[in-house]
Amino acid sequence: MYQQIVLIGRVGQKDFAVTAQQQTPVCKLSLATSKSFKDRDGHWKENTEWHRIIMFRKCAEHVDNTVFVGDLLLVKGEIRTRKWQDKDGSDRYTTEIIVDDFPRKLPRYFTKDGASNGQPGDSSNSHPEASSSSRPSQAPHIEEEFPDDDIPF
Repeated sequence: MYQQIVLIGRVGQKDFAVTAQQQTPVCKLSLATSKSFKDRDGHWKENTEWHRIIMFRKCAEHVDNTVFVGDLLLVKGEIRTRKWQDKDGSDRYTTEIIVDDFPRKLPRYFTKDGASNGQPGDSSNSHPEASSSSRPSQAPHIEEEFPDDDIPF
């Protein structure tokens, strides 16, 4: 059976590299997805989840050149959990989304019903640093947890 996940979220941090041994471009980014809900007292709460996204080859190069922190991104991929050992030899686990299709940038003001409610003249290609309201807060740092020769491709 094949499993696939689709996420829509804001880019928190991006890291691009080319592996040393295989010369494979790799792009890692953190993606924030949020869900709003009312608690028992009727107050609105927001739950944000951070996801580790990994892309390879042309997809990685495309994202490196066109996607910026704060952009709204739709990604499709496969969930993988891998085990690794830290400096102390302790077993650690991480869950990642391995992207298998080119991610799509969505309009800056994308709504839940799929419509863009952007202002006239707004462009999804504009640089997000211009507006602090579009940036996710507290993006986790992407750590290099595995050596270049450990990439599965």
